[in-house]
Amino acid sequence: MSYQIRKVAVLGAGVMGAAIAAHLANVGIPSLLLDIVPADEKKDRDVVARTGLEKILKARPSAFYSKRAASLITIGNVEDDLEELADVDWIVEAVVERVDIKRALYSKIEMVLTPGTIISSNTSGLPAHMLLDERSEDFRHNFLITHFFNPVRYMRLLEIVPTVDTDPALTQYMQQFATEVLGKGVVFCKDTPNFIANRIGTHGFMSTIQRGIAEGYTIGEVDTILGPTMGRPKSAIFRTADLSGLDISLHVADNLYENVPNDPYREAFRAPEILRELVKRKWLGEKTGQGFYKRVKGSDGKSSILELDLKTLEYVPQNKVRYPSIGAARNSSDPKKQILTVLSGDDRASVFARETTADSLFYAADLAEEIADSIVAIDEAMRWGFNFTFGSFEVWDLLLENPEVLKKVFQGRKLPALVRRVIDKGQGTFYIGGVGQRKYFDFATDEYKPVPVPEGSISLQAFKASNNVVYDNGSAALIDLGDGVACLEFHTKMNAIDEGIIEMLHYAVGDGPEQFRALVIGNEADDFSAGANLLLVLMGARSEEWRQLEGAINGLQQAHQLLKYSPIPVVAAPVGRALGGGCEIIMHCNHTRALAESYIGLVEVGVGLVPAGGGCKELLLRQGASLETQKAGKTGGPFTPVRKAFETIAVATVSTSAVEAQELRFLRKTDAITVNRDLLLRDAKADAIKLAEAQAAGKWKPAQPQMLLLPGVGARLVLEQQVDNLLFTEKISEHDAVIARQLARVLTGGECSPLEPVTEQYVLDLEREAFLKLCGMPKTQARMESVLMTGKPLRN
Repeated sequence: MSYQIRKVAVLGAGVMGAAIAAHLANVGIPSLLLDIVPADEKKDRDVVARTGLEKILKARPSAFYSKRAASLITIGNVEDDLEELADVDWIVEAVVERVDIKRALYSKIEMVLTPGTIISSNTSGLPAHMLLDERSEDFRHNFLITHFFNPVRYMRLLEIVPTVDTDPALTQYMQQFATEVLGKGVVFCKDTPNFIANRIGTHGFMSTIQRGIAEGYTIGEVDTILGPTMGRPKSAIFRTADLSGLDISLHVADNLYENVPNDPYREAFRAPEILRELVKRKWLGEKTGQGFYKRVKGSDGKSSILELDLKTLEYVPQNKVRYPSIGAARNSSDPKKQILTVLSGDDRASVFARETTADSLFYAADLAEEIADSIVAIDEAMRWGFNFTFGSFEVWDLLLENPEVLKKVFQGRKLPALVRRVIDKGQGTFYIGGVGQRKYFDFATDEYKPVPVPEGSISLQAFKASNNVVYDNGSAALIDLGDGVACLEFHTKMNAIDEGIIEMLHYAVGDGPEQFRALVIGNEADDFSAGANLLLVLMGARSEEWRQLEGAINGLQQAHQLLKYSPIPVVAAPVGRALGGGCEIIMHCNHTRALAESYIGLVEVGVGLVPAGGGCKELLLRQGASLETQKAGKTGGPFTPVRKAFETIAVATVSTSAVEAQELRFLRKTDAITVNRDLLLRDAKADAIKLAEAQAAGKWKPAQPQMLLLPGVGARLVLEQQVDNLLFTEKISEHDAVIARQLARVLTGGECSPLEPVTEQYVLDLEREAFLKLCGMPKTQARMESVLMTGKPLRN
């Protein structure tokens, strides 16, 4: 049977159900969001679903790429609208975690179900076989568990649990759909309680709390020890629990304790009384305003975060704890070295890190074959579900490769059977091989097999390992991706734009067409580019090297112009943050293939400057300031594009998604969006090939220079009046006003006539002039220094 998902019904409008509907809307799939009708409700029978949608619209961080997508969600209830389920392709059940309620709902669903409709449960821990009692053969054939992690938009993991009756074609289709359309990392799990991530993660959480309480560690100590230097997110243990909800953590632990009677580690799931007491008091974490942590406002109006004293259950000020091992680990940028440094230390932090690491690794190794088909599934579940840097077996390898640290962690304990097998029958580690040739130890055969990757995914590391680097100048590299396409990769710190990157842009566009038919600009870092190298700008300003600074800015501008008018197609592939100069690079490319989670903006005003790499010029053009658009009368006059660009740049607006970047005009409506990071470069390369083929067929031509029609001095006075009003009402500072006036001058065209078109270079000259003038001001230099030293903007 073939499957296709075009419309979905989500049953249950709680946090998870509404978030699933929101993410479906993000990728353009309409859904019905249905829930119960409250007893005695007469006025609004859809009130539960309506409330769920209203809450998810207010969620922070946003559940939607753009709130406009909420129009794809239709609310209703399971009494009046049940028959509408006959017209959907996929029904997602996301109701309360009770077997009786789920079974009763399935009975209702089956009465109206169209044969072949996909049915799945978002249960976080109930095995599938417990849910399907009395269901028909067709229902079972098209049923599986799809366990999303919260927040659905941001958490990559999707656990899929097929049953013995699930159609294999459905399992394969859902993997492809979730990967390509929803952008998820799919992990297949065996039908066991709480599957993989929650099984291992809850064991780690509960055993850590038990150890912490028993050994007298404070909440702050635990979260400091088991944070980033141990390959965990900053939220570590207790903050993560607050974010998830302590009631959820308790429910999952209780569910496991009840449903795994033969688990040799079962007592780890016996929740400590302190957790039960917090849930009893409704101190559930973030959603109730207090849990293990509590945010309070002082008499001075400033907020501070208190932590719970585990002995007295009173909130106390946080004490910054310092340990030699963690301090030493922070001196390294290598996450593996950081972990080894902490584990090999001799202080209180190292002792606790070794104990908890041993607990979690033993559990993963002993349970692997019961809950998963491979060690890869477990590692991906832990990385994608909890944002760990390494999965359980990747940490095992780190220790197996460092026997002295392994010995210190396990202190003579007999290693688990699976670990002994990889030592005796394998090559001593669970993974072998380099980049692009990685293999894992398959515990079903005791042989090594290739690590699965999404079809067509591109690894720049693998290309570089295969000697496909055309040129590398230390700041950037030009890599041959095959098929006549090259990739320009930045690899400076935070991919900040420096002279080396500017040189590589010139090389790629100048010499590239002799070797390639298209160019992709992308990388595998967390962020596309944080913008220009601010330290170099500040140093140049303070040493008054104005000629050198002006030359650098002009060089950046001309490099961007080369991109825009490149003789071959140039495709940008941004991911994460693309700020300032990073945004300007994107805006000068012929086409963009952005990851959905791209945060793009011209943020220069935050450091006391204005965009000077062509950002002002390009945003004006995208808002309709070109002579052609103005002649067509599409904007109602030349002031409208200026006003819109000013409103965006003056407050350093950054998009919260690629979709919002399109709304802000940082991206074009014709630019494309990919939701799965692993597939971004694959899709960008495909776009580049398509453009190159169009060029060969005479259907695509390089861009031609544009003229702009700008409103001139009169419009600048209007903007300056608005700035003066904000200054008068003390909504901005004196220096904010200085920056805004310089921006207004650039965007309105300086002293130009509103009747005479100006060139792109004219606007670039205005950008450069304003940038240099602001660079010479002490308050701008203070703002740059603040961001460099503290990472925080200064309002002076």
